[in-house]
This record gives sequence, C-alpha cells and structure tokens, in this order.
Amino acid sequence: MKCVVFLLLPLLLLCSCSRETEEHENVLGYMGLARKNPFLAAERYLQSDGHMVTSSTGVLKLDAAEATVFAPASSVRSVADAERILEWVAEGGHFVCFLERAEDYWSDLGEYTDHDPSTWKDDVGEDDRALSLGLVRLFAEVDIECVALNEEAEEAEEAEEAEEAEEAEEAELREIAMGTKLPNAQTVMIEVGLEAEYQALLGGSMGMQVKDGYYDGDWFDSGQQEHRFLSRLYGYIEDEGVDLGRMTFVSDARLFRNPYLVMGQHAELLDVLADGDGSVVFSLGTVRSFTSMLGEHASKALWSLLVLLVLWLWKNLPRFGPMLDVQAGHSRSYLEHVSQVGRFFWRHQRADILLKSLRGAALRGAGQSHIEEMDSDVLAERLAEKAGVERDLLHEALHAEQIKDANDMVRITKILQNLLKQ
Repeated sequence: MKCVVFLLLPLLLLCSCSRETEEHENVLGYMGLARKNPFLAAERYLQSDGHMVTSSTGVLKLDAAEATVFAPASSVRSVADAERILEWVAEGGHFVCFLERAEDYWSDLGEYTDHDPSTWKDDVGEDDRALSLGLVRLFAEVDIECVALNEEAEEAEEAEEAEEAEEAEEAELREIAMGTKLPNAQTVMIEVGLEAEYQALLGGSMGMQVKDGYYDGDWFDSGQQEHRFLSRLYGYIEDEGVDLGRMTFVSDARLFRNPYLVMGQHAELLDVLADGDGSVVFSLGTVRSFTSMLGEHASKALWSLLVLLVLWLWKNLPRFGPMLDVQAGHSRSYLEHVSQVGRFFWRHQRADILLKSLRGAALRGAGQSHIEEMDSDVLAERLAEKAGVERDLLHEALHAEQIKDANDMVRITKILQNLLKQ
C-alpha cells in the first residue's frame, strides 16, 4: 500500500505543474499624495522651475502674495466670492477657473472611470448643475457668456467613439485605464499673444462665447466661436495705461491633472499661466458644511423624521376630550364632576389616587394608623377571612399602584368595599 502511494505522488505533482494559469492586472490608480491631490504632478513641475506652489481646500484666501490661483467653478458660489476675486485680480492676480472636472473627488485612472462629460453633472449635487451666481458675475464682468457645447456634434462623436471602442483591442482600452490616452477630448490650438501657440486636449460640456468682440490681450483656442479656453485681461490704470490682472476660463481641468500633464503641450501652457511674481495656489474645491449637505442629500430622511415626530406628538400629548357645555346657574352636578375626575386620573394611570379614600376608610375601620400595619400575619389573616378573599389578593388591593386593566380595578374596588362593610 505504501508503494502505491509513493508511485502516485509524482504523478499528482506532474499533473499540478501542467495546469495553465492566467494573470490579470487590475489598475487601481494613484496611491498616497497623488490620490488625494490630482494636481500633484503640476505642483512639482512648477516647483522644479522655481515657483512657490501650494494646494488648499475650502474658501479661497486670495492673499497679496499669491500671483496665480487655479480653482474649480464650485469655489465661486456666491456674488460675494466673485467680488473678492475681482478685487484681487484688479490688483494684479491671475485667476484660472476650471468649469468642470477640477475637484479632488474625481478619479482619473481605472477601468471603470467615467470620462463622459454628459454624465459628469449627474455625479454632483443639484446646486452644481446650473451656473452659480458668483460664476455668472465673473462672466458678466469680462463680457463673456457660458454656452453649451455643440450637443449634436458631441453625440455623433460619442457614437463614433462607441463603435471604435467595440472594435478596439484590449491594449487600446488599457491605455485609457493607465492614463496614457485622454478620452472625450478634442485637440485645440490655444493662441497666447501674437506668436505663441500651444496644443491642448480639452473636453467638457460647457464652453464660452465672447459678447463684444476680441481684444489684443485675449487668449483663446483658435478657429472656434464656442471656446473651450478663453482668457481676458481685467483691471486698468488710466494714468499709467497698465493692465493689471487676468481671468482665464477652461472648460476641462483634466489637462493639468496628474496623468495628462505630459500630453500635448499642457506643461508648456501651465508655465505660461503660472508666470507671475508670487506664489501659485491649486484649490481643490470648497468644503461643504454638514448642514448644507444634509439639506441637499437627506431631504427624504428629514421629511420622514418630521412625520415620525408629528405622529409621536399626536400619540403622547395629553388629550382632555371635548369641552363640556357650561351650565347656567351656580349649582353643578356632583356625580358628573366625580365621574369626570375619575376618567381623568384613570387616563393618566393614577389609579392609586382613586383608591386612596377607600383604602383610608378600610384602614380606619381596622383601627390602624398606617397601611403597612395591616400586613401583620394575624391581622392580615383575619381581614382576608372577613373579606372572603385570599391573602395575596388582599395585599394587592391595599398596596397596588400601577393598575392598567379595568377588570383589575373593578376587582380591587369590590374587595375594599367588602372589607369596609365587614
């Protein structure tokens, strides 16, 4: 038997070694600081050029030492935020506003990362689906308006990309997952000044359009009426004839995010936008308060809680019944008054008050001063015999306080009345 086992063991090992195995690699995305800060690569790139670069969350500070601020549109919610930005830009600052995809909660890498601009607004709150009052104020100040990009062209392009995706090889899909390809983006040439021109990949569902014509200081993507990139000067000193600040609006923030900074001429364009005498700040979005998020996302729970509160109050608040008619004259029905008082105490579970006088009469009839004295063995036996009940029922009739059943109340009352008669 042992020989058979030793002969079968090598055969089992050979069978196990001949099995075919497949390896699957799942792209999880960035880890560490790059996972928390989507503009970490842009920050380190500018730091290598000697810029002072920081990132922040919450309300924009807009200090005098800051030269360029990159911020999402969600940071400009109110008119007060817009006024602070305009005052800072007029003093020489450069405000770069990304209309979409700039917050830190977006994911750039992975097989299931959604890069379709038509679904971006479904992932944000109801208040973010329309332009905020602050952003409208900024657009009005530089004479531009926000317009939706050509939806028909986008739908045709998406349909074409969907057909290509079905026919694409696994390697091409992996390029998107690894961040080496930027989907749903168009190649545009951005004119900066008279001679400089930079190639960029920009997507998004919102664009800009100029109201009153172009000026010498405007930067924009050439050949388009609906711009994905538009930059205008703001602030002017009449005596010196000097333009002070600049406001830039970009439809899609992905060009400066970690995986896509190396594509096109995004890094060169970042150098141009961050060129200034001061520090550079990347804002990752405004931190919402707990109450605002609760009111925005938990309305159903709040309404349910309100309904439960109303039901609880309706069930537990004391109800005194209908008001009785006021009788004319000075006389009142004593029997009716006693009946109403009894109902009141019974409703509020105070049966001990209703039995207090009857128990006191039985106590006096037995010649005792305290109700506990009637629990003595000799006296309790004699009283139980006279009342014709067991000793336990007599003790309940003399001491019970929490009486909830009406039948128990009737039984106790009969025992006390019989005891009083005896």
